[in-house]
Amino acid sequence: MKAFDSKDWANTFNGVVDEKFAIETDLFSLHIHRRLGIKRLVSERSEGKLDIYIPQSWDMEEYRNQDKMRKMLIKEIKWQAQRIYEQHTNVIAKRIGRPPVRVSVDNTKPNGRCYYNDNHICYNMWTICEYNNWRVNELVCHELAHFYVHNHRKSFWRKQEQIFYGLESDKECTGKKLGLVEEEFLKNSSRAYFKLKFWAKTFVFNQIFENGRVKDPQAIFLQPIKMVD
Repeated sequence: MKAFDSKDWANTFNGVVDEKFAIETDLFSLHIHRRLGIKRLVSERSEGKLDIYIPQSWDMEEYRNQDKMRKMLIKEIKWQAQRIYEQHTNVIAKRIGRPPVRVSVDNTKPNGRCYYNDNHICYNMWTICEYNNWRVNELVCHELAHFYVHNHRKSFWRKQEQIFYGLESDKECTGKKLGLVEEEFLKNSSRAYFKLKFWAKTFVFNQIFENGRVKDPQAIFLQPIKMVD
């Protein structure tokens, strides 16, 4: 089987998720298979791994089948993301002497948002579809740093580096080191998770279909995607 290339997939995605689709990162993998003898979608999951089985006869370009897939992916990826972010957030929070943080995930927020008055961080669940372990930890440290600095000034970026590298103080931090690595990551990113994020929105999803069948969604998905910080 050809290895999944998220950049190639993102560049050619036509709004249909079927057995040609996959996710492979060092934190999470998803594979979709055809299976004889079943009449509905079936999922098998463990932490960090998800397999979905499609009935052999299903046409995945039909609205009803693709909508079932969309709803299943929202449910299952949310389950996976909740566990990944809870674990990473509270391991790092404990390391820096903070009490356990309330963690949630959803389908709409930017990559992450810190509600420092409520000891709560909310992450966008689709990020696990592309973020590797380093990038997830960098995002977690970014949000944890907001408990100490509520803006994005130089002191914030130094605090983020201090947390990420496990330093006792931010005196050794410039605030630029993580930014350079993140810039390199984003340069090579496919933005596949943004495709999924928009695909999962009902108003976007419904534009892909006409009379219950896939129409030409290229105009929707091949447009440049506006990044949201």
